[in-house]
Amino acid sequence: MDAGVILTLSITISYIAGVVLFSPLLKKLKQKGFIGRDMYKPGYPPVPEMGGIGIAFAFIIGVLFLMSIGEMPFPIYPALFVLLFYFIFGLLDDLLGIGGDEEVSHDKIVKIIIPLFFIFPLYQYVNTHIPFPTGYVLELGVIYLLVVMPFYVMVSANLMNMFSYYNGQSAGSTLILLSAASLKIYQTGDIDMLYLIFPFLGATLSFLSYNLQPAGVFPGDSGDLLMGAVIGITAIMSNLEVFFFIAMIPLTVNFLMVAYWFLRDKEQTKAKFGDVREDGTIEAPNPHTLMWFFPYHMRLTEKQTTFIMFFLVLCSTLAAFYIC
Repeated sequence: MDAGVILTLSITISYIAGVVLFSPLLKKLKQKGFIGRDMYKPGYPPVPEMGGIGIAFAFIIGVLFLMSIGEMPFPIYPALFVLLFYFIFGLLDDLLGIGGDEEVSHDKIVKIIIPLFFIFPLYQYVNTHIPFPTGYVLELGVIYLLVVMPFYVMVSANLMNMFSYYNGQSAGSTLILLSAASLKIYQTGDIDMLYLIFPFLGATLSFLSYNLQPAGVFPGDSGDLLMGAVIGITAIMSNLEVFFFIAMIPLTVNFLMVAYWFLRDKEQTKAKFGDVREDGTIEAPNPHTLMWFFPYHMRLTEKQTTFIMFFLVLCSTLAAFYIC
């Protein structure tokens, strides 16, 4: 069977699996009390959390389809193993709150350090050089394996986790980034990573249909870390480090804005959420995060702000596609 047909089927199967899985999953999450509040809706309605469980299972069903017809390239297996680590770690964070509530805590340091070790199974499947758009190739050898590779995936996962603020924001951004990366990978002719990306696209798309405004489910750390880890693993296994570095500029800018805010106002209590006005627009407490910057200066609803975030990610992704 043609690879294009197989990959298209994997997207379709994982998407359908997600649509089927999410309805009973959301009911069960509500029954068990895994509920968050949608802070930018009047009355702060309750919304089930830990939607990453549905993403993971829909993704697995798409992968099992590829395995069942013998079309899974071997390097994808250790990548799946690494993704399992990230999903479980995110799920534990959802259940136990590994990061803690303090701004800087021992738990938060542990949350950063532990994922660095998840990447070890991929060491023999990656190149230790980074190609640049100019044609220059930077060979890093063991430094790539011990420093660049684990930090790249860990940072990608956490950048996506921090960028998950408004309904649909992390899932929509992930779809933009991975869709562009798929085209880039297809151009190279080495399409092995598409066997991981395509079923994940289907699973994420099914989740987005429940997560986009107004949200029927939140991704939780299990979903956000999983989405970010797929991006990081795609980058290192496809030599797309520079591509994703450029494409994820909005996520990096958001992190730098938050870091500057926290370092500048060390003694000030940090607000986690803004408020919503009677007309449905966001009342941002300050402009110190990328998500608050635009509604702070303009009267914007959550949906409008979310699409601004999508537009920024799309622009940086198109720039990466053009430059790389």
